[in-house]
Amino acid sequence: MHARNRTASILGMVMTMLVTLGVSLALSPPARAAQVISDIAYAPAQPAGSRGHLLDLYLPSGGITPRPLLIWHSGSAWSSDDGKAGADAIAAVFNAKGFAVAGVSVRSSSQAVFPAQVHDVKAAIRWLRANAATYQLDPNRFAMMGDSSGGWLTEMATLTGGVPALEGTVGTTGVSSAVQAGLAFYSPTDFLQMNAQNLPGGGLDHDSPASPESLLIGCAIQTCPDKTALANPINYVDANDPPLLFLHGQADFLVPHGQSVLLYNKIKASCGNAQFISIPGADHGKSDVMDPARFGTQTSYTTTNCHGTTQVGSPNPTWDTFEQFLRGGLKLGTSCQVSYATTTWNGGFTGSVTIRNTGTTPIDRWVLTWGWPGNQQVTTAWNATVTQSGTQVTARDAGHNAVIGASSSTSFGFEATYSGTNATPAEFRLNGIACTKVSG
Repeated sequence: MHARNRTASILGMVMTMLVTLGVSLALSPPARAAQVISDIAYAPAQPAGSRGHLLDLYLPSGGITPRPLLIWHSGSAWSSDDGKAGADAIAAVFNAKGFAVAGVSVRSSSQAVFPAQVHDVKAAIRWLRANAATYQLDPNRFAMMGDSSGGWLTEMATLTGGVPALEGTVGTTGVSSAVQAGLAFYSPTDFLQMNAQNLPGGGLDHDSPASPESLLIGCAIQTCPDKTALANPINYVDANDPPLLFLHGQADFLVPHGQSVLLYNKIKASCGNAQFISIPGADHGKSDVMDPARFGTQTSYTTTNCHGTTQVGSPNPTWDTFEQFLRGGLKLGTSCQVSYATTTWNGGFTGSVTIRNTGTTPIDRWVLTWGWPGNQQVTTAWNATVTQSGTQVTARDAGHNAVIGASSSTSFGFEATYSGTNATPAEFRLNGIACTKVSG
C-alpha cells in the first residue's frame, strides 16, 4: 500500500536520510590528488551567496594526458546546493586510475525548480569542456556519476544530449554539454510510478506536495503530469544515447527498485546500450549496493543493439567494475595485447610494435607507453608519434590508425640507438592499462 499518511515530521526525517545516504561512500579516507582546485565558479552565484554554481577539480599526477574526466554529483533529494561534496572520495579511487574528477554542485529545489538543475549541470559540463586544455582534460572523454538525486542528474545529463530545451543559458554557452558515458546509483526515473512501486511495507509518499519530487517540479506531481514528464529520465531514452550503467538495491525504501527496471526495459526496447545491476537485500546507499557480503547474489542485465543478456553473480559492484565500464564507454580500451620485435645492428635497431584490442569495445585514439631497461634512444618513427623523456617512451596514434576495433590491431615502428643492454621493455600500457606482452 502507498505510504500516504506520512506526517511532515517523518517526511523531513526521510529527506534527511536521503541527504545522508546520498553523500556517504563506502571508501577509505581519500588519497591525495596531485592538485585540488576548489570552488571554481562555472557561473555567477544564483541567488547571491549560494553554492550551486561551484565545482571542484581533482587532477592526478602522472598518467596519460589529456585525461578522461569523471564528473560527480552527490544526492540530497535535491535539497542541497553542495552536490560537489563527496567528490574527494571519488577522486581517491579514480585519480589513481588516471581520471581527473570534478565535483559539481547545482541549485537546490528551494532555490530554483526544474529544469534549473539540468541547466546547471550542463553549464558545468560546458565550462569544463571549454577549459579542457587548461587542465589537460580530454574534451571527448567526459563521464558522469552520481547517487540518488545525483543519479537522476547523471541520467538526465547522459540521456538528454542534443535536447535544446534543456540546455538553458547558464554560464558558458556555445560548447557541447554531452557526456560520453554515465553511471548512476539507485535513481528515480519515472516520478509518477514511484508510489505504485513502493515496497509492501511502505515507503516515501512521492505524490505528496511536500515530497522531494514535488518540491523539485514545483507542484504535487500527480496534479501536473505534463511538467513532471519533462523531468523523467525515461522519457529521453533513444538508440543514440551514450552507454549507461546503473545499480539498484531490491530493498530500497526511498527510491523503488522498479524505477531502474523501467529504465532498463525502455533502453532495451529502444535498442540502446546499458547495464543494470540489481542487488538483492540492498537498501538506499553505496555501502549497501557495494557490500562485499552480497557479492555473487546480484543479477546483471546488459542490452546492446536490441539484444539483452542476463548474468547471475557477476560482475560484482566494485570500483574496478565501474572503471571497466567507464573505460569501455569512453573508448579507452579495457584489455590489450602488445607484440614487440627488434632487428639490431651495431649501436642501433628498429622496433616493430603491434597493439591488439582484446576488449569488446573500440578504442578511439590511443597512447602506448613503456620504459626502456637500458639507454635506448628513439630517433625516428612511422605510423605513430613517438616521444621520449629519459627512459620513458610515449607513442601516440598517427590519426589514420587512431581507431582499433574490438579484436583488431594496429602496428607502428621506430628506429633507435642503444649501447649496452637492448632488452625488451618489462611492461606496455595502453591508455593507462597494462597490456599482455607476447613475442613478436
